[in-house]
Order: sequence, then structure tokens, then C-alpha cells
Amino acid sequence: MHRPPISITRPLLLALLAFAFLGLALIPRTLGLADFITTDEAYHWIDRTERFSAAVAGQHWADTLLTGHPGVTTMWLGSIGRALEQNYGRADPHIPELVAHLAWLRLPIAIMHALVVAIAFLLLYRLFGQAIALIASFLWATAPYLIAHGRLLHLDANLADFVVLSILFLLVAYAERTNIVRQSPHFGYLCASGICAGLALLTKGPALIMLPFVGLTLLGLVIQNRQQAGVRPSFRQLLVLAIRSIPRAVFVYSCWLAIALLVVYALWPALWVTPGAALERYIGEITTNGGRPNGDGQFFLGRANADPGPLFYPIADLFRSTPVMLIGLFAAVVFALRTWLRQRHRPFEPTPPSVRYLAVLAAFVLFWTLVMTLGPKKFDRYILPTWPVLIILAAAGLASLVAAIPRRSLRIIVLSLGLATELATIAWYQPYYLSYYNPLLGGGRVAQQIFLIGWGEGMDQVGVYLQERPDLRYGPVLSALGATLQPFVPVDVRDVEDFGRLPANYAIVYRESLQREANPALYAQLQTTVALQTITIHGIDYAWIYQLPRPFRQPIDAWFGEALRLRGFTLEQSPNRITLTPAWDVRVRPAGDYQVFVHLLNQQGTRVAEINLPPGGGDAPPTSAWQAGQQIAVPFPLELPPNLAPGEYQLVMGVYAVASGTRLPLRGGLLADPGVAGNDALLITTVRLPNGH
Repeated sequence: MHRPPISITRPLLLALLAFAFLGLALIPRTLGLADFITTDEAYHWIDRTERFSAAVAGQHWADTLLTGHPGVTTMWLGSIGRALEQNYGRADPHIPELVAHLAWLRLPIAIMHALVVAIAFLLLYRLFGQAIALIASFLWATAPYLIAHGRLLHLDANLADFVVLSILFLLVAYAERTNIVRQSPHFGYLCASGICAGLALLTKGPALIMLPFVGLTLLGLVIQNRQQAGVRPSFRQLLVLAIRSIPRAVFVYSCWLAIALLVVYALWPALWVTPGAALERYIGEITTNGGRPNGDGQFFLGRANADPGPLFYPIADLFRSTPVMLIGLFAAVVFALRTWLRQRHRPFEPTPPSVRYLAVLAAFVLFWTLVMTLGPKKFDRYILPTWPVLIILAAAGLASLVAAIPRRSLRIIVLSLGLATELATIAWYQPYYLSYYNPLLGGGRVAQQIFLIGWGEGMDQVGVYLQERPDLRYGPVLSALGATLQPFVPVDVRDVEDFGRLPANYAIVYRESLQREANPALYAQLQTTVALQTITIHGIDYAWIYQLPRPFRQPIDAWFGEALRLRGFTLEQSPNRITLTPAWDVRVRPAGDYQVFVHLLNQQGTRVAEINLPPGGGDAPPTSAWQAGQQIAVPFPLELPPNLAPGEYQLVMGVYAVASGTRLPLRGGLLADPGVAGNDALLITTVRLPNGH
């Protein structure tokens, strides 16, 4: 039986492509969400989401005012994840409880970001056609920087999506006008733009930046619609046209803003009962937090400073871009200059609508970047709203570049290489997308010398390493970012400022603390030992794990060979025993297996008591298995013989190789008399033994 071929209509094809981009964006954003915990999630957003969810469930509307950011969209989405966890979550013994909980809170946010990519594809298709829409959506779905933030329980990726969607919906509203004669925007798209603007305002205060930009954009769109096709007006005519367009632009803007404010009011319950307090907190967050330098310090171009300056965001954009995106942006600039020059020589040739829309998007990038540059507090994520727009501009450049290739087969090869490069990048960096920096500029190896780096990445690997340490439970671990490490270790994690106040075991030195120059004197003390392990991710040294020196009462600072440094010792006496506890600092990995001898010598130089043990004790691994940075303090109990005559005795110690019996060379400390104690013996102390021995 003959079956007619399946006919795929354009709407169906667009829907299928949108669904494909949804899947492409969803996989890297949702795969392995139970990874590390960022500082802001650990200290703020997990708790805020739980409190917001509880306030909504209990109808305590005033309690939904938790921060001036205000972060409402993040907390709503996180609350959905919390509800999903309560209904479908299962305990996994291989994942720390808090990390598994955070993964559920992150999940709705990650899904939303993937949905935004699919929606953006449909909007871009209406504005720019097939080529730009396809390339831009692919780059948007696979951009490591957008993926990195799209996986977090945080604000900036949400803000970026809502701001850019609002602008795209606004442009489509005029591209798809319902009444050409009256030049009215499409009401549905205008409403969608206003809704997205409201969601942006609910997310973070910098969304206010878009309000004047949208106003000016609306005025430009109204002027463009009133302009006679094919005629370039004089300056005076343009001025008159602008004045006549103001009432219409103000009316449309008022409708747009009203929709946005209705969304803000509807989704922030605190506004229902305490609007004054909510607005005061909102404004206060912008003026006090956003208007001052970062309180913890900043770092840029190799030095700590309060304000990184005007070069910060342009350089950050370059390092966060992919090679394909960077090529596209360069091509976009070249083709924009060529278009401008052509327009100068052909003044009556109409400008295509797509070019005008790209100009609006480029203006948005410049406007947002300029406003954020004016403030002293700068993080690269603060200009995340410009990133989808930069990707669209890069896609326009790539589309023009590919179209300029004469042979179709060559175009396919170029596109395939670009797609493969992007896909390989996200596969390689999963799940540490925050560690991505453009390899053409040196990648993370160079970026760590330029930017403040570290938001909690790598603490999961610190935890894995520490859990393998047999002496982990000796004492607490110190870290400046304790909340990001605590879920990964079974011992107490205390603040690094507690150093010296309690007998801690390990200390974690995180890169950003060194870059900010936070308490240099303290970190200099923590780094007097050799790092046991360096946590390096994609060329970036994120954290150094130090074992802290074992406590001792008497400092001595003696070296046996190049491997073993004796920092000091503790001596305890009882009637039948002298217990010596040396505090060893392993500086380099020992070349062989060593033994320690402790001799007690009388005034005539006769050995009256002795003990020989490995430095780590009889049950410890041999010294050849030690690694640089280990700190070891094992008691050496020296049993005293009965009827030992009272008087002064010398306690001497040395280290020798088990295989040859050769003593390791001694430097530092007080050398015992070689004629009595032999070569390279350290005089620990002189002890007085009472009667009865």
C-alpha cells in the first residue's frame, strides 16, 4: 500500500528545532548537579530558599522579604525543587545530604534556562531568520559561561535570561505589528516583554538598568515606524519626528511598565503586606551593597584592589568567550563596518530591519557594560545579561562569514568544526564550567593571574582527598570557606581565623583568599609547611591542602637530611619512663626507610637507656611512603632501668637509614658531643633524674 510522504510544515519544523535546542541546553545544565557548592549558595541561597518556601506554605507573607536583591524568582524556583525533593527525592549514600538537597533546588532553575534557549530560538527566527537563529541558539545552549551560572541556585543567570527575553519580545512586538497603519506593537509580545521585565526586577536590582534602555528603544522603534520608507530625513525632520513620537512611545512604555510592575506585585508576597519595607530593602541593596567596593576585596591584573577599573569587563568578556564566539564577534565588527560604509555611499538604500535590531542589541551591550563599569564593585557575572546578546551578535558575524565562503562543501566543513569544538569544550569542562577561560588567551593558567578566581569549586575534591587521610579525625579542618567544604568531610570545619586557638589538623588555603590579600600574616603562618596536595582544575590551582604542625612545648628547628625537619618536641617524665614526642615536618619525600634512635647518656657518656623506632611509630607506613607536607608526632617512650643513679643525663636523638645504618646529616639545633654520642646526634636536652633510679 502506497503511503504519502510525511509533510513537515514550517511551524512543525520550528517546533522540532526548538525542542532540539531545549535538549541540547538541558543536558549540560542538569547533568551532575550534585557537584560542588558555591559560597553564595552555602551561606545565603539554600537558607533563603528554605525560609521563603516555609513562609509561603505558612502564608506568612511578610517573611518572604529575605534580602534586598530581592531574589524572588530564584527562591520560587528553588521552592519548586524543594517540593520535588520532598515527593520524589531518594537518599543516596554516595552523595552528601546537603549536596543532594542543593541539586534538587538547582534543578528547576537549570530547566528554566534550557527553556529560555528554546524560546529565544523562536524569537530570533522571527527577527533574523534561519541562519542567525540556528547559530545563536547553538552557541547559547553550549556556552560554558552561561552553562556554569545556569546550574546554580543564584541570581545572575536568571537576570540575564529575563532581561534578554524582555528585549527580544519587545523587538518582535514591533516586527510582528498587528496594525501597520497605526504602527501598534503586537500586544501579546508586548505583554510577554513586560512579564519578563517584571521577572527581571524580581530577580535582582540591576534590572533597573533596562528601564531607561527600553524607554529609548521604544522611542526609536516608534520613530522608525513613522519614518517614510526609502527616505533619509534631515536632522530637523528627525527631531520633529522624535517630538511627535514621544506621546506614543510614552503610552506604550507605560503599558509595558504597568505589566512589569503587576508581575512584581503578584509574585512577591511581601509587597502585599509590607510594601514600604520591601521597597526600602530593595533600594538599600542597590545603594549600599552595589554602590561600594566589594567588602571582601577584589583582584585584577595581578594585584588586589578595591575597583578593578574600566578594563575589567572587556577583558573578562574576552577570557570567558569561546574561540568560535570570539571569531564571530570579530566578524560581526568587520561586517558592521562594511555595512556602515556602504550606507554612507548609498544614502537612499533602506536599512534592513534585522540590521536595526542588531544595532539595538549592540547598544544594549554597551549601555549595560557602561553602567556596571561606573560602580566600584565588579564581578564578571554582573554583566551576564550582555552575554546572550553578545552570542547573538557573534552568530550574526558567523552567519555572514559562512555565507562568504564560496564552496558549499567548505561551508559544511567549517560549521562542523565549529560545532564539534563547542561540544567538545562542554564535555571536557563538565561539571567545572566556572573554570572555563578562552584557550586562545591561555585558558585558566593565565586567567588565574588576572582575575579573582574561586567560588567554592574544588572543595569537593578537597573533601575526597581529606577523607583518604588516616589521621583526619585528629582535629578540625580550617578553611575560610568552611560552609563549602563541610558537606564533604566527616569532621568539624572551623574558620581559618581560629588558627592558634584550637589544635587543628589541616588547613585549606583557597586561591581567592590569597588574591584578596585577606590576612596575609595568618596565611603566611598556614603556609610554613609544604602543601600536601594542590587541587588543580583545568590549569587553575584552586586550593592547597596543608597539614598543620603538631603541637610541641619546646621549639628546636633541626634538620636531618633534606627530608625531615624537627620543629620541636614535648618531653614528659614519670618515675620509670621518659616520653619524647618529636614534631616532624616532612619537607620532601624521603628517599628511603629511616629509623630514629633516642639515647640517654650519663655524665660519663655511657648509654643507660635507648629506643629505636620509625619516626611514625611501629604501626605507621615506612618513611619511603611518606609525602612532603606530612606532620607527624609519635611518642617515643624511653623506659628507664631500675636503680639508675640520680643526676644529670643527656637525651640525644638521631636518624639513620635502615638499609645501611648510616646516620642522616644533621644541621641546626645543638650537636651532641661526637666522641660520646657519635656523629650527627642532636642534643635534645639535659634531664635531671631523682633518687630511686
